Amino acid sequence: MNNQKQLKKYANSFISSLKSNIKSGYVISSRIHPANGKGAVLEFEINRNSKPEISFENTAPTVSKTLETIEQRLIGGNIAGVTFSGTNVYMAGNRIVIIKGDNEHGSWSNKAAEADAWRVISPRGEIK
Repeated sequence: MNNQKQLKKYANSFISSLKSNIKSGYVISSRIHPANGKGAVLEFEINRNSKPEISFENTAPTVSKTLETIEQRLIGGNIAGVTFSGTNVYMAGNRIVIIKGDNEHGSWSNKAAEADAWRVISPRGEIK
């Protein structure tokens, strides 16, 4: 997914959906990793007393290539041949990493962003 307008819209919707569950004084920033192939990776970071920001990283050939370059412990080893489908959520510390494996419009809609945020804030990870 390399549609920056769609990626930014998704990130804004995700952040908006999380905001009401974040303690006052904290903000959510996003670093978006587009891919030439299917899907993209979005990193969300929750920090105190900083300025919220949405930024784009260089476009990678695949989601797997992006995962080789960012800090993550979800998947290791040689992941060059790994493909992703659907939405995968990885949380560690103050970071939320969303890995999407397709370019379908429905996966990047406001409704999808809200559902993905709900997976993060729900006590059992259930989607409403």
